[in-house]
Amino acid sequence: MTNPERNNDGITRRRLLGAAGVAGVGAVATTLPAGMTPAYASGATTADAASDRTSAPALGAAPTVTDLGPAVLGAPIVGATVAGDSGFVVTRGLEPPILAEYDLDTGRVVANHELTTGLGGWGTVSVGGFVYAGMYAVADIHRLNLATGAVERLGRLGNEQFAFDLTASPAGKIYAGTFPGGKVYEIDPTGSGGPVIRDLGQAVPGLQYVRCVAAGPDGTVYAGTGTSARLVAIDPVSGARTDILPASLHSESFVYDVAVSSDHVVAGTEPHGQLAVIDRTNPANNRTVITGERTIDAITIDGHTAYFTARPSGALYAYRLDNGTLTRLAVPVAAEETRGVFVRDGVVHGASGAGLWWTYDVADGEVNVVDLVDVGLQNGPEPPQSVSYSGDGGAGQVLVGGNFGLQVHDLGRKTSRRVRVDGEAKSMTPVRDRTVMAIYPGALVDAYDHQSAKVARIGEIGGLANRPRSMRLHPPGRLLLIGVRNEYGVPGGALAVVDVRSGTIDRYDDLVAGQAVAAVASHRDLAFLGTEIAVDGAPPVAKEAVLAGFDLTTRQVAWTWKAVPGATGYVSLVHHHGLLYGVTAQGVLLVADPVARTVVGSGRIPAGRPGYLTVRAGAVLTVTSEVLARVNPDATTTTLVSGLAGDWYNEPQLAVDEDSGDVFTVRGRNLVRIHFPA
Repeated sequence: MTNPERNNDGITRRRLLGAAGVAGVGAVATTLPAGMTPAYASGATTADAASDRTSAPALGAAPTVTDLGPAVLGAPIVGATVAGDSGFVVTRGLEPPILAEYDLDTGRVVANHELTTGLGGWGTVSVGGFVYAGMYAVADIHRLNLATGAVERLGRLGNEQFAFDLTASPAGKIYAGTFPGGKVYEIDPTGSGGPVIRDLGQAVPGLQYVRCVAAGPDGTVYAGTGTSARLVAIDPVSGARTDILPASLHSESFVYDVAVSSDHVVAGTEPHGQLAVIDRTNPANNRTVITGERTIDAITIDGHTAYFTARPSGALYAYRLDNGTLTRLAVPVAAEETRGVFVRDGVVHGASGAGLWWTYDVADGEVNVVDLVDVGLQNGPEPPQSVSYSGDGGAGQVLVGGNFGLQVHDLGRKTSRRVRVDGEAKSMTPVRDRTVMAIYPGALVDAYDHQSAKVARIGEIGGLANRPRSMRLHPPGRLLLIGVRNEYGVPGGALAVVDVRSGTIDRYDDLVAGQAVAAVASHRDLAFLGTEIAVDGAPPVAKEAVLAGFDLTTRQVAWTWKAVPGATGYVSLVHHHGLLYGVTAQGVLLVADPVARTVVGSGRIPAGRPGYLTVRAGAVLTVTSEVLARVNPDATTTTLVSGLAGDWYNEPQLAVDEDSGDVFTVRGRNLVRIHFPA
């Protein structure tokens, strides 16, 4: 994926998960776990307490908080390479990140090496008896000595946050492509005083991403950029650079991967999945191949054949460089992102983002897929993406979204298991016997069936939609409203209206010029939309986020309103008792009359990073990374639980069991159940 981790929060801090992090679903509740305090022990006044008991008795008593263990467990991967008889992968989101060695002959993970910095490593390469890993959310370079098993940190690439790709030259120098500086760095591991790191500058002035790099046999470095696609040939000695990408592909968002042979440079793009085949010595001699896919994930060249994988299908293709024949060989894992493809003894190997290793035998077409966790890859708690509750009587299921996975916590059976999904469930909501998920990337709409325990595709939002931001079920439960942000580098977004019975998806683009739809709520025939000015991978074009009323009958914007001056985006909206409650990205709480379009109250979240709003027992609740609080109609707040320290990947979320009144959210990376005595 091209997104930087923590798309709304920047770099996360390392957090130690204590003994509670391994508690099972049946963990014993404590009335007030360590670090968590009731509202009236943390600054709320006696008058506040009396007011709470009068207006919402169910929220007046001290809550009981039960730790349900890791919210979502997995071992997704970002980097992959091959050295000799071993494959190497780097995990994503786990703390500490793991550099694992997978024996290709025995089919077992034989080593899990912990890395000392970062949350994962997109860039990996092997050369000279070492495996190198380039990290995020700090662009550190780590090195594994294959002879000794020792791991060391070589250094940091300036102030960069991501080392998105690594490659090695014939001379043994390592080259890295970075974000957000859009630079290429050279690492010489053989310096007399230790490794020497040299900044070669931006590949293309003004572009933030060097998404992929490859080195030619003559030492030329090829850098693929975003969010405007360019492919730059760089002479690392002179610094001279030339864009060799066919001009017809400059409208693409990314050159997503690149591979080089003695004769050809082969590059793949996103979001229209095109393959550029370029004569290495005469770049003017080139051709473009239409694949019908969205993203060319990973490319390798073996003799006269370029093998590559693509999304959304997850298919493996072979392109003959000598005669231009394109063949779809197989779909090793449907809809998967591929972190690398490699050819070894007539077998194509691939590493998938969900933590899978697959092979395709060129001779007989046989496909084999291995879940690396099953053969020894160390897993761990991931940063949760989303949370939802489905069921009744307090014995339902809590679903927590992760990377390529969904953790299903069955409260009645006291079990927890992982189900694979095709990306990241950014937002979820229960609809009858299913939980509907809005998936990034590609703005997919999937559903987990609680009866069959399987995930099925409802549809794709389509157009330029890419990153779902929020989702609400519109009463009386037939329509789902999903706000989305556009593809990388493209301002704007859309509102998707999903008919949950027919599966029909209607998309309404650019309802507010240059802005995405980040938050949604509704009442009767009107949807309330909160926008955001953010653009993935590019500066915003709009100045200020707005609220908009969208008529669900006419499917037209009825009004727009700059309710919070200076707001860059809305995190969440909810309509309750005639009032519209909102939270902005800056932590402003808004209570408004949406008919008169006047502000009733304005305040701030109590602490932490802004999160979602919901209604529980006649009261509006909000969760942040630090607290669960009630929002009063004048936009003041009463803290109900503090000390959450939620390590969320996206904005903090919460879910409510309408029967028991229990609230589910995250403390650290653990799922917690918050019970308010009646």
